[in-house]
Amino acid sequence: MQQDIDDLGYNPSSLLGPLDVRRVEKFQQYLHDCDQPIVFDPSYLRHLAKFHGGVPKKRCFKTVKGNEHVIERFLNFIDKQTDEGEGWYNVGVTWTLIEDRLNDYLMPFAALFGGECLCFDYEKDDRPQIVVWLHADSRQDRPVTEYVAANFDEFLTKLYEPSP
Repeated sequence: MQQDIDDLGYNPSSLLGPLDVRRVEKFQQYLHDCDQPIVFDPSYLRHLAKFHGGVPKKRCFKTVKGNEHVIERFLNFIDKQTDEGEGWYNVGVTWTLIEDRLNDYLMPFAALFGGECLCFDYEKDDRPQIVVWLHADSRQDRPVTEYVAANFDEFLTKLYEPSP
């Protein structure tokens, strides 16, 4: 059962305006040209269409190992040179900064506190799994990840509010 994404309690001032699907398509084409045939999950794109780059109130989750993480914010597809806002939280900028410690199957979609990233893992043929990329443990071409959820929809159901 998919959680109603409105229940995540996004802070309206954290949203970055409408998602420009052309920017997503342009980035996907760039990835394909780099021999990384990544296509973003349609469920994720529908989520971004409503809550582009936002910070949800329900932003905590646990990996299957029981490690708790906190979302700093979902990454975005704004143009950091022409748009106002959180350009450093751009999907392409983030990917470029860490891609040497990822592999061909990982794509970040949210920044976590402590420098970790939530990533789509495209290694399987089905919808991408959700994993946490552990920056301190990852080395060039040797990413270290922890499994979170089978897909983006399942991931959304695992989010909860931080304890007061």
